Amino acid sequence: MSRGRAWAGWAAGTGAAAGAYLWAMVHRNRSLRPAPVRDLAGRPYPERTFVYADGGRVSLIDVGEGTPVLLVPGADGIKESYRYQVPAFSELHRVIDADLRGEFSPEDTFDRFVRDLVELTDALDTGPIHLVGQSLGGAVAMRFAARHPERVRALVLVNTLYRVSYEHVGLNRAALVPLAMATTRYLPTALARAAARLWSREAVWIFDDSPGSENVVDYALWTGARTVRPGVGRHRVDLMRGLDLRPELADIRAPTLVVKGPRDAYCPPAWSKEIAALVPDATYVEIPGTGHCSHVSMPGAFNRLVLDWLEEHTT
Repeated sequence: MSRGRAWAGWAAGTGAAAGAYLWAMVHRNRSLRPAPVRDLAGRPYPERTFVYADGGRVSLIDVGEGTPVLLVPGADGIKESYRYQVPAFSELHRVIDADLRGEFSPEDTFDRFVRDLVELTDALDTGPIHLVGQSLGGAVAMRFAARHPERVRALVLVNTLYRVSYEHVGLNRAALVPLAMATTRYLPTALARAAARLWSREAVWIFDDSPGSENVVDYALWTGARTVRPGVGRHRVDLMRGLDLRPELADIRAPTLVVKGPRDAYCPPAWSKEIAALVPDATYVEIPGTGHCSHVSMPGAFNRLVLDWLEEHTT
């Protein structure tokens, strides 16, 4: 056999093996489902399906009593991202934790999410709400609060973006983000966990090096990145491309808490500080050591901060 044929055979075999491995990892990920959100006694909260007027379906949790708190997740779009908040918040409030929709019509824009919140709160008869949004969910919450000020008692923005931009990330870090995503999604779990610990030290993608960094690793492996098809989250973010929400922030009338993880490389602290400066009644607070998922990596500190602040704005 010629050397050329030998190399061709090796390349074909390697490609086939790589394809089979990738297929197996994709199949594994598609079979995963986020673990249910559980109460303080370890029992899964009951879930229900909400159907929007256009037929879109989302799953939600509606528990507790008191002033309603609506939780809006980020681009992953899954209510389970708030698994550490629902038990704590529902001790004092009615908590509504709903997925973001994952199906869209060609005509849908970013305002689809805002209309969904209007429809959801009307159907659940919430009256004015405390509104909490993280990352892309924070952007949805800001536009909702600006467009419907009478519906929002208080607003909490967690590592929120006001536009889609990666200019601040830098070439080297930007090159690492796809690698961090790929190793999380497609490596065997033990190797993916080891890689995620490296990304945590370097504050790449969603990871941070706070004392609760393992929470974020577990989130990525079992709740977020692996269980959500990449195209769905990307589509949600794409609906915001070309928008800049800063001009409408002055229309927000609700008292606002801007929570920041200072190691967040995706939505840098400067963005959150600018949001706090533009919203008329805003307070800026950092949770030290955390990154883009402060509510996951340091839930105890996050929950105390937010619940104490909400108590001051609950009448």
